[in-house]
Amino acid sequence: MNRCRGVELRERFFIIHSAPLNRWLNFHTSFTMKVSDYGGGSPATFMNLNKKVFLGFLFFIIIPLFVLGTAVYSVSQQLIEKKYGDLTEVTLQAISRNIYYMFKEANYFSDFWMVKDSVQEIYRTMDQVKANETLSSYDQNAFDTFLRGSILTYSPIQSVMIYNNVGKLFSAGRTSAGALPWATLSQSTAFQQIEALNGSPLWIGPSEYKEFGTARGEFYQARIVKDFWTMDNLGYMLTKYKFSELDQIFKSFNTENSSRYLLVNKNGLIFYDNKQNLEGANILQLLQGKLELQKINYSFQSNFQDEKSLVSLYHLNLSQMGVQDWSVVSITSWKYVAGELETIMKLVAGITFVSLFFALMYNLVFVRRIIQLILRMLSSMKKVERGDLTTRMEESGKDETSALARGFNSLVARVEDLLDEVKKQQDRKNKAELMLLQAQIKPHFLFNTLESINVLAIQNQGKKVSQMVVRLGNLLRIGMENREEISLKQELDHLRSYLQIQEYRFEDRFHYTIEAPEELLHYDILKLTLQPLVENSLQHGIEPMEAMGQITVHAQDEGESIGLYVSDNGVGISNEKLAKFHYKTELETPLHEIMDGEERRGLGLSNVADRVRIQYGERYGMFICSQEGAGTTIKVVIPKKGRIVG
Repeated sequence: MNRCRGVELRERFFIIHSAPLNRWLNFHTSFTMKVSDYGGGSPATFMNLNKKVFLGFLFFIIIPLFVLGTAVYSVSQQLIEKKYGDLTEVTLQAISRNIYYMFKEANYFSDFWMVKDSVQEIYRTMDQVKANETLSSYDQNAFDTFLRGSILTYSPIQSVMIYNNVGKLFSAGRTSAGALPWATLSQSTAFQQIEALNGSPLWIGPSEYKEFGTARGEFYQARIVKDFWTMDNLGYMLTKYKFSELDQIFKSFNTENSSRYLLVNKNGLIFYDNKQNLEGANILQLLQGKLELQKINYSFQSNFQDEKSLVSLYHLNLSQMGVQDWSVVSITSWKYVAGELETIMKLVAGITFVSLFFALMYNLVFVRRIIQLILRMLSSMKKVERGDLTTRMEESGKDETSALARGFNSLVARVEDLLDEVKKQQDRKNKAELMLLQAQIKPHFLFNTLESINVLAIQNQGKKVSQMVVRLGNLLRIGMENREEISLKQELDHLRSYLQIQEYRFEDRFHYTIEAPEELLHYDILKLTLQPLVENSLQHGIEPMEAMGQITVHAQDEGESIGLYVSDNGVGISNEKLAKFHYKTELETPLHEIMDGEERRGLGLSNVADRVRIQYGERYGMFICSQEGAGTTIKVVIPKKGRIVG
């Protein structure tokens, strides 16, 4: 399986073995210590210290205090809500009992007279009257006198209406208000409930059914009247009540007028309000989405008429009294419920926020000053890292921060002196290395070339000897120039002369092509860069194979740099040998290793790689991509430098 891997060499130089051959990985050397090496970094990677301290202050002081204050406030609100809700439930239970007794007394009075012979006789008399006739004046006066002396003696009763089974009506009352017509009663939605109760009373609140009237405090009791002996239906009785004591009940439990009490039915209709201005409204609309009448006896906080309030719901369990799904709702202002505790909590919250404000100001003024010093020092260190050794920190004050600044300045000055000294030594060392590297290349090439000339001379091929000598002279002329860099055109001419010489040695063993864009030919290149690479391809790639070899050299514009490619179709390099390639400081290489034939491949390549690295720096270098049996491609990356004209 083809695979691409990197071998890390000294100074972080990578030689890559890969298939296909066009997959490259970049490599470079680095001599500069990064800020990230000692825990710093760029603003995009590492969080600003000022932000760290502020976030620490925020997350470990402000937010915990805020959460604690919010939790205490929330718990206190819940405790107040629960305690007052429990107290309100006890109050509503007492109100429910009083309402129960009020309806119980009314039911008792109604039950008592309903079974009396005098009342039942009225139904029998009405049944004897023909459909198109009315009661006689005598009967009307007698019945009116009887009802006023019996049923109407109960003060809450305002009027009584008696209907037989076919709808004949007789009524009596304290006022001249008209009776409810039979047609209206029989078509009412409440009529079905009256029949379903089969003699038990049904209580109807004000405005609960529009046909019964909407006057404040007017309640209706409707029921079927049965024959005492046979239990047959005699007809219907509708009694209108006005309970003045209902106001007294709620008033006795609201001495400070702090709460609003509402009587509502299962649909949310308010038919009683102790403050009298919400009757006929719907509590579900006033507390939209908050109140659930299906729940049993609970309290909650809500805004009621733009005021925060505690709302309590209590169901009246009066179904045996004929009261169908009525509830009492208590609404109390939260200011009254919380009392002075709310004021104390607000005061504590105010003091807490003021304390947090001063703590924040302390963080911004004093802590920030120290942080700014650290950040300025970090900025100065980054400038030093980039090579600006003239950087100095401002020394002001007499505290520890100024001592730290003086120490930094002294350290940078000392580093500047040491680097100057190291630079001088490095320059001398680099020159010595370049001289040695070139010296290692020349003997090897000269030996092979002279050997080829000797063979031609023995064969009496004078013309070829002359050509070889001319081309060798061209090579030596470039090699003996004092300049370290020549134009790319000169380097390619030098390489072409070299390959022409090698064609005599490897006759009919290889072909070569050299291509380069015209606009790149005048850029500088370190001399003797390409020749060792081509020599490596000939000796270790082409020579061991029997087939025709092909060497291709071409240059390519790569933006700010130039890519030089040397490719062959030779035997390639195995993984084991590829792993032996290393950068070497040639001045430290033992002589026996330099002269070892097995290591010459690594020596030639390392020479070029070392020279490129020394001359152009860490951004430039050499790549090797090879597959055993398929060939090798070597890429050298150099900068676009100097356009030499001529």
